[in-house]
Amino acid sequence: MYLGDLNTLFILFYILLGTLVLHTNTSLHFLLTAELLWVTLYAIVTFIGLSYDNTNILSLSFFFLIFSAVEFGVGLLVSLIQHFFSRTLNLSAGDVNIVTFTTSFIRRLHTNTLKWKY
Repeated sequence: MYLGDLNTLFILFYILLGTLVLHTNTSLHFLLTAELLWVTLYAIVTFIGLSYDNTNILSLSFFFLIFSAVEFGVGLLVSLIQHFFSRTLNLSAGDVNIVTFTTSFIRRLHTNTLKWKY
């Protein structure tokens, strides 16, 4: 392994981190970018552990791998809950208003119950 390979991974990590901070507009993009960040960290720690022949650092790489899997599962669950409540995966409110969905649902529910009373 050459030092240039490790530098390439660091550059990729910083590009992904900048993308995550500056240009995240949907929760799916946020989740996939975070997953790529964990995989990049896993590769960096694995290369460092193999080049220095250090078992402690290699065990840390498995921690990163397990943590990324847990984070991905929780992220999918949070995205599912967000889609269930707001009917969108967008992180910015923009033209989507949760109050509109709620009042519309209550209005429809109220009109449907009135039809059954008469």
